[in-house]
Amino acid sequence: MRLDIAVEDLEAMLAAWRQSVDLETAMTDQFKIMMMANRRQILENLLQTGSGWAQLLRCARGAQDNDETELRALRASVEAFVAWAAAELDQLNTLQPDA
Repeated sequence: MRLDIAVEDLEAMLAAWRQSVDLETAMTDQFKIMMMANRRQILENLLQTGSGWAQLLRCARGAQDNDETELRALRASVEAFVAWAAAELDQLNTLQPDA
């Protein structure tokens, strides 16, 4: 089976998710409040999603020799996203251990 991944789209999606959670995206005040109130659940979902992408990419291999370099870079981007989500959850756990 051959699977083509729109690398730029995936990286843009990861960046958009991170920027929205970090409240760096333009949004209404009501939406900001909702994002802050649900930060833990949102981060847990993003961690799970990112971990799924990472697992998929660990099983992938490039169809051509030059694909391996791009695939390694994509894996690193996804792993950095997963590490960010995990670190943000750790910070929440430090601030609110019983939440």
